[in-house]
Amino acid sequence: MKVPPLIIGVALLFWGVETDNLLVGALLCLLLEGHNLATTRYTLTEDDFIKVSDLTSLIFLGSLALVLLNHKPINFLRITAGWLPFILSPLIVAQLYSTSDKIVIGTRLTSKKKIHAHKPIDFRFYYLAICIFAAATGNSRALWFYPVMGFILAWFLYQNRGRSFSSTLFVILLGVSLGFGYAAIMGMELAQSHILAKVHHFWRGYYREKNSDPYKSHVNFGETGRLKVSGEIIMRVDAPYAPPHLFKEASYSLFARGNWLGTQADFAFLAPVEEASWNLVDPPHKEGKTLSVQYNLPKEKGLLPYPHGGYHIKSNTIFEIEKNRNGVVKVIDGASIISYDLWYHPEMQIKTDLPTARNLIVPENERYVLQEVIGRIDVAGFSDINKIAALQQYFKKDFSYSLSFLGKEEYDTPLGNFLLKQKTGFCEYYATATALLLRLYGIPSRYVVGYAILEKSWLERKYVVRERHAHAWAEAFVDNSWIVVDTTPANWAEKDLEEAPTLETIQDIFRLIRHQYGLFRIGSGTENTFFYSTIVIVLTSFLVIRIYRRMRIKQAGGEKKVEKVRSFERIISPFSPIMDICLQSDVMRREKESFVDWVVRIYQWNAFDRMELKDLYHLHLRMRYDPEGLGVEEVERLRQGSEKYLEEIGKAKRPAGGLD
Repeated sequence: MKVPPLIIGVALLFWGVETDNLLVGALLCLLLEGHNLATTRYTLTEDDFIKVSDLTSLIFLGSLALVLLNHKPINFLRITAGWLPFILSPLIVAQLYSTSDKIVIGTRLTSKKKIHAHKPIDFRFYYLAICIFAAATGNSRALWFYPVMGFILAWFLYQNRGRSFSSTLFVILLGVSLGFGYAAIMGMELAQSHILAKVHHFWRGYYREKNSDPYKSHVNFGETGRLKVSGEIIMRVDAPYAPPHLFKEASYSLFARGNWLGTQADFAFLAPVEEASWNLVDPPHKEGKTLSVQYNLPKEKGLLPYPHGGYHIKSNTIFEIEKNRNGVVKVIDGASIISYDLWYHPEMQIKTDLPTARNLIVPENERYVLQEVIGRIDVAGFSDINKIAALQQYFKKDFSYSLSFLGKEEYDTPLGNFLLKQKTGFCEYYATATALLLRLYGIPSRYVVGYAILEKSWLERKYVVRERHAHAWAEAFVDNSWIVVDTTPANWAEKDLEEAPTLETIQDIFRLIRHQYGLFRIGSGTENTFFYSTIVIVLTSFLVIRIYRRMRIKQAGGEKKVEKVRSFERIISPFSPIMDICLQSDVMRREKESFVDWVVRIYQWNAFDRMELKDLYHLHLRMRYDPEGLGVEEVERLRQGSEKYLEEIGKAKRPAGGLD
């Protein structure tokens, strides 16, 4: 295919505008189109072209590393494709400024230094296609994108049109094709917008109706207990002092059929007070303490754990959050590992976080058991605080901690079995029983889930929170504020630790490596990104210079050497099909071997007349090359003989590899 002059330069400018790399595009345009004005060419051997290919490969690999270091993985392909015109520019420069009209692409970057090369190609056509593709990755959605791209395509196709079509007809057909193409693109864009809107509406409705993850509007009884067997580290807390013991994730008010239910109806967008900074409690704020948290958020959305009294957060890896009136914070958009600084003071509380009628509801199927327990605790004349203390003392006396899941046995519910018979279980049993018993005392309460901060890692020198540190407790509303009421036996953490694997310390080393890589990949380790990027650039430049210095480029004349081959219009004779069939054979014709001898080596004939075939071959040559041509009788004899041997070829058997 022909590549018109200047079209590559126009495509580079188009790419530069679309990807906001106009300066780079303009410089490449001047460099590549400048070959039309250059008076000097360079003689490059096949080995030189392969070294240019290796040089381009190193630039490509270095570019991949820089993209991975400085951008999110989700943008990797788009950004890499967008820079291909620049990355592959050494190949096109080598072709345009050499004496050759084609380039050999290959490599010798192997352990044995063998050269692997492809057939020579005209790289201009491929480079033009790459420029248009890279321009599309900019996704500018400008109105003029399609017209300009259509103009470049029309320009290229017009130069390569079949000469049997008139220019007018070609322009009309091309215009119609481009018009239909534009209509199809607009139709697909409208359909995509409609489908995305429907999908977003569906999932929004699904999460609200099903009350399901990632927003956790409900908790199945036993959900926290299932995490107790896992030592996976999900959160790291860094503070110069002992941080608060409990980090709250969510609270729930209504207990029914083994589920604690919350609501999503009052979640609202929380606007940042400044860039990457939010107030969880409206000012004025009391001067509190600060700690730093790193929390795994694989779905890049979910609930944000923070201690009681948290009033302000700052983070470069959280982009959008929502909050409800109870202070539950939901990350709508964030990184897979969020890092945030948090300010807290134990006396800070959200003014809208007040109890409702739901905080006093006791399920009827649990009421009988709960009243029997209440009857065993004498709190006559006690204040609310003393009632809570008496309840805590009751659980300390006869209850123990275990990871066993309880059935209901002869009782109506598992909670009844826990309170009246087994008197052993994990935190969910204690938190549920405590919250419901408080309600029978007339104290508004709620069920809370989150994590306990218990373990400081000698390896990381931070407090680490594992999945088994997931915890549940109750909160009671006393003296116009919510207080923590945790009745789970204090040795629960030690009991959970007994289930930890023996080699957990070794596993923690790999967890730390994986965590650091995760931070590095999402850009949280910003202090390292510039350092590693510099190493990549220096190393790539060093290798490129080494390859370039090995090249022995010789200056040649100002014009490319174009081998001129005389061309003739092919005259088709009746014998030509036989020639074509023989040429397609894998049996090569030997030097100075006659045509007849060659044919004998290719096929095993049933009926064969060597002199007749030789005579037909001479007639074929005369018809093609003798200016006087053949007579009528000779043409007829050539036709009949050719038809005969074509039929014989169809019947003949080909020996494997031919006869020697």
